[in-house]
Amino acid sequence: MRIQGKRTKTVQALLLAGALGLAAGCGNGTNTGMNNGTNGANNTNGVKAQSYSDDGYLGTSNSNPHIPGRNMALNYVNDANMMRDAIRDVRGVVGANITFNGTQAYVTLKLEPGLEARRAQTVERQAASVLRFNFPRYNVHVTSAR
Repeated sequence: MRIQGKRTKTVQALLLAGALGLAAGCGNGTNTGMNNGTNGANNTNGVKAQSYSDDGYLGTSNSNPHIPGRNMALNYVNDANMMRDAIRDVRGVVGANITFNGTQAYVTLKLEPGLEARRAQTVERQAASVLRFNFPRYNVHVTSAR
């Protein structure tokens, strides 16, 4: 009987400690309650419920596989189109023919009619500079045709 009395006191002490711990951890000192117009979305300890769209990625950033990245080659067709867009603003370039062989990109520029021969070399260097900066994964070789 004496052992059972010690066990009862120990259980009562644990229950009291647990109840005090729960009471101390349930509030932050304000009387906000759960009925504050948010339907229980925010609780009183500052933790905000997080919800994600149903896209299967649970909020990871840049999870779209079609976002072009620095080290991500989608395919040669898309890379060729992006290269044409990149050199479109180079003065003297009308179009381009782009061929790939692994990491080698061979670009043949179509120049404006009437462009001087000495200006053609400058246009080639400018286009090569733009392409090498924007597409570091390729070894770019630029030539021109009239």
